[in-house]
Amino acid sequence: MVNPGGNGDGRVCNTFNRQSVNYPVKFDLKAIIESSIEKEESMKNIEKVLKKIKIPFENWRTKSSSGGKYISYTVSVDIDSQDMLEKLYAEIKQVPGFKFAI
Repeated sequence: MVNPGGNGDGRVCNTFNRQSVNYPVKFDLKAIIESSIEKEESMKNIEKVLKKIKIPFENWRTKSSSGGKYISYTVSVDIDSQDMLEKLYAEIKQVPGFKFAI
């Protein structure tokens, strides 16, 4: 799904569909963001999204891409509904430097 707004080219993976998930569910959200954005700033921006939607989260992990152009941010989240998941993906696409989320 191509990001029609925000920074233009971010994508999200539609891993979950309405029939296959029994909510609530806990999973690791992974967001890929350009490394030109400071790590602390990107984490704060992702946290803002999670707090805005009231999604519990814990256990941050980060990893730089082999070429150093991107950083992946992984965080464990608790999702209560399909609606909450859709709001999360809609909001996270607006994070500066965002490229992809799964």
